[in-house]
Amino acid sequence: MLLQRLFKLFLLTLLLTACSTERDSDSQWAHSKLSSYAAAFSPNGRYVLVGDTDAPAKLWDLDQNKVVYNWQNRQEQAGTTTSVGFSGDGKVAATSEEDVIVLWEVATGKPMTRLSFPVRIKSMSLSQKGDYLLLALYDRTAIYFDVIGNRVVQIFQHDGAPVNSPINQLINAVAISPSGKYALTGGDDQTARLWSLDSGEQLRQWKHKNAVNIVSFYPKGGYVLTGAGNGQTHFWNIKTSEKRYTLRTSAWPKDLPLPNFPSFKTTTSAIDFSPDNKYLVTGHPSQHICLWQVANGEKIDCWQVARQKVLRPGVVLQAVAFSQDGSAIFSESGNGIGQKWLLK
Repeated sequence: MLLQRLFKLFLLTLLLTACSTERDSDSQWAHSKLSSYAAAFSPNGRYVLVGDTDAPAKLWDLDQNKVVYNWQNRQEQAGTTTSVGFSGDGKVAATSEEDVIVLWEVATGKPMTRLSFPVRIKSMSLSQKGDYLLLALYDRTAIYFDVIGNRVVQIFQHDGAPVNSPINQLINAVAISPSGKYALTGGDDQTARLWSLDSGEQLRQWKHKNAVNIVSFYPKGGYVLTGAGNGQTHFWNIKTSEKRYTLRTSAWPKDLPLPNFPSFKTTTSAIDFSPDNKYLVTGHPSQHICLWQVANGEKIDCWQVARQKVLRPGVVLQAVAFSQDGSAIFSESGNGIGQKWLLK
């Protein structure tokens, strides 16, 4: 019995260290002087938009590693850019500071429109052409907003029933489907929910074990990806509502239940699909970047981003993206460092 326990402990130690190898990036750049608050890559992989702390947001050209534009929502003083994003066609960028969003024309760097809301904005997603916004607000709602018409089209809420609460729960993450027909929301009620943008009707609901902090549509359609804090990231079939698989960063055998340790249940903070939609890259607050096969959820590789300053705690991956040809991965971290990783 003692020998069996010692063997299990030895196996556990090996598994915990299997995904902790630090890897030096092939290229890296300082994209923020202090620390970045938010980051997003353009759909074509050419630009990264970095939201600085108490400084203008910066649009970086990745090929030339230079700032193309500096953007701030208020002329009198630059605040902290808390959320950034691009339209599906990459022609429109958005920066959010507290309760104000500015849409920018990427080609010219000029502001297109400035929108002010009565409550602070937690996260946002842009439609294919940037003419609609899906916003998670701190009043425990998400709104579908018509930019051209300057009106709220739909209001979405997460009731507290899944967590036995009498009040609505905060919505943390939002996404608009590539088709523009559906919305995906994730909240503190531990659910991800699928909605019709035309009718506002809830179509699906997926329960997790913690607050849902990230949601995304599979670009080819038919599936969504959702992740919970200190939990697992799941790939769901929209039509059947069934879970196809769960991403597992640990090498723990699939025929055994995962031990109840944080090392085995990693929060996902950033995701992107490869240009051919066959691969998925995820970023995590634990300094890790992982590469997966979309078809079956099998892990291909997982490496640890080296910290720039030893005395600082772990590095949060804010955004990850494949290069246009799929030969490399770009990442942006909360320490203000952008990095490029060649796929070998």
